[in-house]
Amino acid sequence: MDPEDKAFIEEAAQKLDASLVQLEQEEARLQEILGEERVQELRAFWLSELEVIDMEEVRRSLDFDDRSLIRVWTRLHRNRARRAAAGRSAMILNAGRGDELEIIPSKPRSKL
Repeated sequence: MDPEDKAFIEEAAQKLDASLVQLEQEEARLQEILGEERVQELRAFWLSELEVIDMEEVRRSLDFDDRSLIRVWTRLHRNRARRAAAGRSAMILNAGRGDELEIIPSKPRSKL
């Protein structure tokens, strides 16, 4: 692996890890504000698990905190996918080599 490739992937992974930590903190803050029942309703809405009529009802009732939590979930989902892609790229570039990258997350991530 070229040193430039290694540095790029390491930097991307570190930035994604930092972003994930911030997003997870914001998620916890918003969940505390909204309460468990509303969070479950919003999660079902975000995952499109509700009937069409229920989706419309929830959509009409969304306030700022609801929308903020949905945005955080979307960014978490996207950043986790990007982080996984960075790890896969590192593994592909490192295949058969001893120069391992240090991009393992510091803690396990929960999935949405």
